[in-house]
Amino acid sequence: MSVKQTDGTAQPHHDANASYPGVGLVTTHSVALFPAENPLTLTSGTQLTNITVAYETYGTLNVSRGNAIFVCHALTGDAHAAGWHTSDRRPGWWDELIGPGKAIDTNRWFVVSPNLLGGCQGTTGPASENPDTGTPWGLDFPLLHMRDFVTLHRELSHQLGVERYHAVVGGSLGGMQVLQWALDFPEDMVNAVVIAASSRLTAQNIAFSAVGRQSIMTDEHFHGGQFAAHAHTPRVGLAIARMMAHITYLSEPAFAEKFGRSSAHDSSAPGFGADFAVESYLDHQGEAFLDRFDALSYLYLSRVMDYFDPFASLGALDKLRAHPVNFCVVSFNSDWRFGTNHSRGIVRALAPSGTPITFRTIDAKWGHDSFLMDIPEYSDTLRQFLRASEQRYPVADDTLRADLKRVAALIPAGSKVLDLGCGEGDLLAHLIQNEHCNGTGVERDSLAVLSAIARGVPVMELDMDTQLSEFPNDSFDVVVLSRTLQAVLHPVEVLTQMKRIAGKLIVTMPNFGYWRHRITLLGGHMPRSKDLPYEWYDTPNLHHSTLPDLESLFAQLDLKVARYIPLSATAQPVWLPHRAANLLAGSAIYLLTV
Repeated sequence: MSVKQTDGTAQPHHDANASYPGVGLVTTHSVALFPAENPLTLTSGTQLTNITVAYETYGTLNVSRGNAIFVCHALTGDAHAAGWHTSDRRPGWWDELIGPGKAIDTNRWFVVSPNLLGGCQGTTGPASENPDTGTPWGLDFPLLHMRDFVTLHRELSHQLGVERYHAVVGGSLGGMQVLQWALDFPEDMVNAVVIAASSRLTAQNIAFSAVGRQSIMTDEHFHGGQFAAHAHTPRVGLAIARMMAHITYLSEPAFAEKFGRSSAHDSSAPGFGADFAVESYLDHQGEAFLDRFDALSYLYLSRVMDYFDPFASLGALDKLRAHPVNFCVVSFNSDWRFGTNHSRGIVRALAPSGTPITFRTIDAKWGHDSFLMDIPEYSDTLRQFLRASEQRYPVADDTLRADLKRVAALIPAGSKVLDLGCGEGDLLAHLIQNEHCNGTGVERDSLAVLSAIARGVPVMELDMDTQLSEFPNDSFDVVVLSRTLQAVLHPVEVLTQMKRIAGKLIVTMPNFGYWRHRITLLGGHMPRSKDLPYEWYDTPNLHHSTLPDLESLFAQLDLKVARYIPLSATAQPVWLPHRAANLLAGSAIYLLTV
């Protein structure tokens, strides 16, 4: 089959857009894959044939077929990610983020959104007919692996005429699929966006899923998975599983704001019913879930997550090293199901591959469900990341600060550079474009992080005082700390971490011993200059040092000064005797070796 160069296969009804905004009304389509002569061999070795896959598409595939984005859904999602479905007028589960002008802009991108293998929304799964028996598979359906999702969706992509995606994007279980796909077939994508996901579930996460599955399998109407033959559904068990899972998807502040301890009805008489609003809400969630999801799919898909451990195998990063993918890993600070520690674990595991990684923790109060919402900082991150990689690293040389030009001149072409306190990524943009370096920035100011992402600079939103342990030993050639050491809480710890990360360090520091500063102090005031531009009451600088004091700290940490460049107040090199630099230099650049 082929994809028409029009509006994809899920066709919006433009005359209805006033009532149904976004991509408009859409229809879910299906395709049969893996005929008998070409079966799908699962990771387990079992073979399946004539697999039906439900999918939707939005936007227009361009002539070069290079503007496609693949969307992977979460545990209880489906193919209907955006628009309003023609059958029941329900909005897509990610309609907040997919559509014209939205984070995943369908005026720019051609979006593919299918249902998972094992699902229950139009794709073959345990509720489908077993061709050998003519009855539903039930628990005879083979256990699945994350790789099986990837294999099926790669075949769908080939059928749609897409060989390489601009990005593969997913949240939660969908983010896990993105990660597996990028590790196994990095050549299939330019970018990978992994949102609120995990590379290895904790015991607590497995426990939550286990209780949900037990509630289903111990329901009196489960009948060993053959409940369809008995004209029953394990409704109670499935509803309880959904209710418990939903508790883990929201944060405690979100529950408090949404419900507090408000009553579900006017009566104040206590009982064992849904007396509180939150109880009524969970009852509704459980009941609504019964109409759209199958108990067997819940068992199978949740079990895939339990066994997911893509970095466990030797050589897990080998293909990624050969075909780097630009990663964007996003977490939410209120998510306790797959919290920031899970995302940071993914970043740590990916780091040895050398692939470019952008990492952000978004401030959002809605817990794990935040990934489904249009939170400005989150949607802006996705939008800028996807757009920046179309034309990465725009020219920055014309606006590069004079001191950063001096720093850049100390870095050999082709180096792997970590820039701590990178700001908007000026230095890295210059190095990557002009010196063919591989660069990563660390920055904690959220606006600066977004600006760096927008210009295509890989940046990690981390606190360098406490989180430099994310980077492995000797993982970079050069670490740069430009005009930032004075602003960290623990300079000794930061320098010690820098020693561990790279063999060469470049440190730039304002000189508190500069003669103008001394005169200002003699006059009874705190100094201000181009190097120290802040008032004393709003300065980010926590530590002020003279050049001899700084050099003494370097010696204490066994850091050797290979070169130092004293700078004037205008950041121009000044050729001074070493003993005079502390008086006449406004700042200095140090090239250090371990």
